Amino acid sequence: MSKRLLTLTAVLLCAGTTATAQNTATPSPAKPSAAQPMATNSLKVGDKAPPLTVAEWVKGEPITGFEKGKVYVVEFWATWCGPCRQSMPHLSALQKEYKSKGVTVIGMTSKDRNGNTLDSVKQMVSEKGDTMGYTVGWDNERQTNDAYMKAAGQNGIPCAFVIDQTGTVVYIGHPMWLDEPVSKVVAGTWDIKAGNESIKKAEDQLDSIFGNMQSDPKAALKGWADFESAYPAVAESMAETKFEVALAARDYDAAYAAAGKIVDKAIKNKDSEALNGIAWAIVDPAGNVGKKDLDLAMKAASKADEFTDHKDPAIIDTLARVYFVKGDVKKAVELETKAIDNAPADQKPDLQATLKEYQAKAGNGPG
Repeated sequence: MSKRLLTLTAVLLCAGTTATAQNTATPSPAKPSAAQPMATNSLKVGDKAPPLTVAEWVKGEPITGFEKGKVYVVEFWATWCGPCRQSMPHLSALQKEYKSKGVTVIGMTSKDRNGNTLDSVKQMVSEKGDTMGYTVGWDNERQTNDAYMKAAGQNGIPCAFVIDQTGTVVYIGHPMWLDEPVSKVVAGTWDIKAGNESIKKAEDQLDSIFGNMQSDPKAALKGWADFESAYPAVAESMAETKFEVALAARDYDAAYAAAGKIVDKAIKNKDSEALNGIAWAIVDPAGNVGKKDLDLAMKAASKADEFTDHKDPAIIDTLARVYFVKGDVKKAVELETKAIDNAPADQKPDLQATLKEYQAKAGNGPG
């Protein structure tokens, strides 16, 4: 099995992926139809923000309109979207920092063909608790989605819209870049043209880093150092990127220094997904990691398993792999068997193949 790079999962917009036992399923967005027309590009930065049409406020006080003098962030997300979940702590921190300065962060979501339902949204909001420390709205028949996402030509989530004190849309893009426009909008210093051009330049720099990760990891690591220097706030929120770039460049001291901080933060936030990602990146048999910090992988995988009540098959599978790499084959067989018992039918074949690998090593393979 293989796992998509953590950074690409966290940074890029949700698009089609193939689900494996290690990679949370991220279904492709539904194809446009009569019920979901093509994007129109009729909403642009500098336009007045459309009103929100909300069927139910799942969390927070209802927003009846954009009040003059206040700032709003409207972010579109779904329960099945891995990058959306990765953005939640950042949005929560943003809301906490700027609440007293008149900023309201709103997570807007709606029914779709990928299984995003009101019940699943309520369940996630309840489970996430303070990790979703902002207002959450359930769209009314996708009217808000159409007024923003479709109208702005945005086909991927998460996607955020910043609305300034005059009710004007001043930024459209990934939530990872929100610190700059929000801080400057609050201060009254945000320049729509220059600000958005600056973010586009930073995005291009990141694209170059990602492009070099496979072909020239050393160049990617240097590019990351330059990016970190130019955009410290964004870089700080992308600790996984530093880990992955350093890992690809085989700078293991830098990689595990970054990973240790990620794990400590993820344990504090009970973020099982981040913990599982770090552990799997270290022990992934397809990862070609020359120096494996197995103690860190065990710490991360064990806590991820604990935080999911020992029931998540992907996380149990990761923990089994850590035990296997550490040489405890008996425990690996035990855990992989448990992962199979807990897995849905479409995940069982991969897990069963892994179990056979462990059983063969233990000398008790079937037949």
